[in-house]
Amino acid sequence: MRKLIILKSLVDFVWIVTCVPAVALLLFFGVYIFVNPETISFVFDNDLNADSSMPLAQFFTLTIIAMIGIAIYCFYLFRITLRYFQKVKPFHDEVIINYNRIGLLLTITGVLSAIIFFSARLVLFDEFRLDFGFTPNVMLICLGLFFMVLSEVFKVAKQAKEENELTV
Repeated sequence: MRKLIILKSLVDFVWIVTCVPAVALLLFFGVYIFVNPETISFVFDNDLNADSSMPLAQFFTLTIIAMIGIAIYCFYLFRITLRYFQKVKPFHDEVIINYNRIGLLLTITGVLSAIIFFSARLVLFDEFRLDFGFTPNVMLICLGLFFMVLSEVFKVAKQAKEENELTV
């Protein structure tokens, strides 16, 4: 139980120090890229091609902001799930739903980020590059699939627990 308290404390600390300000900064940055388009250079390391259009770069930047927002929402769902663990309700329906939702969102975010970064390199920088191996996108997909498997494991465990309670 002590490990759960430490985990919940760390997650709460990260939520307060990182995620809450990040939401405000993402909203501000999402609006500011239309006011001052040069701020897009924070997102893309290279200089944009002269023939690339600024609206396209703004679109890619907004999709990246949306994906970061989805990752923050997944972290929020994980916080909620830890509360159920603290209440000693690990097989609650909300825990199973949250794990599946986290997994689905992380998997979709991983796939979309791979597509978005590939498209941005191709369209904005005229660079054709495929990344194979250990990338953050692959890690997001793996983490998402892990949460979906965890959801299924908890669903099976909940059914076994209910059957066990009926036989006693």
